[in-house]
Amino acid sequence: MARALAFFTLSVASPVFAESASEPLPFARVVQLALERSGVMGIAAVNQWHARKAYEETRNYYIPRFTVGSGLGYSYGFPLTLEGSAPSVVNFTSIQSLFNPSLRQFLKAAKLDWQATSLDVQDKRSAVILDAALSYAELEQLSGKVNTLSQAQAAADRAEFISEQRMREGVDSKLNVTKGQLNSARIRLRLAEAQGQSDVVREHLSKLIGLPASEIQVNSDSMPPLPTISQDEDLEARAVANSPTVKQAEERVLAAEVRAKGEHRALWPTVDVATQYAYLARYNNYDQYFLRYAANNFAGGLNIRFPFLNSVQKAHAQQADADAIVARKQAELTRNQVSEDTLKLQRSLRQLGAARDVAKLEWQVATAELEAAQERVDTGGATLGDLENAQFDVEDKYAAYLDSEFELSRAELQLLRLTGELENWAIPPR
Repeated sequence: MARALAFFTLSVASPVFAESASEPLPFARVVQLALERSGVMGIAAVNQWHARKAYEETRNYYIPRFTVGSGLGYSYGFPLTLEGSAPSVVNFTSIQSLFNPSLRQFLKAAKLDWQATSLDVQDKRSAVILDAALSYAELEQLSGKVNTLSQAQAAADRAEFISEQRMREGVDSKLNVTKGQLNSARIRLRLAEAQGQSDVVREHLSKLIGLPASEIQVNSDSMPPLPTISQDEDLEARAVANSPTVKQAEERVLAAEVRAKGEHRALWPTVDVATQYAYLARYNNYDQYFLRYAANNFAGGLNIRFPFLNSVQKAHAQQADADAIVARKQAELTRNQVSEDTLKLQRSLRQLGAARDVAKLEWQVATAELEAAQERVDTGGATLGDLENAQFDVEDKYAAYLDSEFELSRAELQLLRLTGELENWAIPPR
């Protein structure tokens, strides 16, 4: 009954909605457009690409790096160097890392950072799906609420008019008229709030999917039903195991620990392969100051370094150890936060479900009282004002029921995201 009434109120909602879009927008299409156009997803993808290039930068130290240049210059007397290089017509150098324990660890850390950004993309993807789902569901709820409150407003206005007429005839009191005016004012306030919220949500959804707000009309039947969540399930463990945020924090811990190990290994010996070629010209006086002058010159070999007494690097390595400790503590806090948020949402479902049931029963009671009022009017035991007040109460209670239904759905969707099941719900695998 509630589903049928919700569909009816949605179909006859504000004329602006009906005229602005010829067909309702399916939920799956909204999610698809949100994922395609999301700026949050775009930023996460760029960060992932940036992390990949950082990994490639570190990896390429093992690949020879070539430089070709020239040191053309005039020499008077002994040929001096120009910024550390002898004057030459053309020169060529190359260098690559052959043995570098710290670089090897830094390469592992960069790869872990890259993997962590892929988890961030996954987390941002679920955030976009949640945003689209909540906006869609809220717009559906607000559309029905606006229509219901509009009907309640009409009923309240009719009841107020009847009370004023009865007061002029001396049948009703001024107090009853004031109560009717208060009811009407309350409904106007709630209607204004619902219309304002609907406009804001519609505009937000418009920005999210890239369609004009005037063309957005929701279809309540296109949303898949939410799964039943038991209070006995161990959702905390599932959330911690599936959460991209927790996995990303754990990857950051591994990266920080590997990076700290690399800083310590920066005190180990390193070996690079280096080559150099230079074409030297006679006008730089090489033949006058060197016993055997040759125009073509080449050197190649190993550049071996043994760091000793490097207190600066030792302090830097200790800072990296501290960073690793902070990362471990942060990962622990993240796991605890996800676990607590999951349990809090899981337990809130019981309260929100009870509140939804209370609102539904109040609506059903108001509906029964409306039917009783109609019977009393037919038998002369009640006035038309009483009937309008009963009608107003039905619409008011139904609007409250829609609010409670949405709050329950909001909590369930947030819980699905924490447990890693939101995408399978929103985009069922084929």
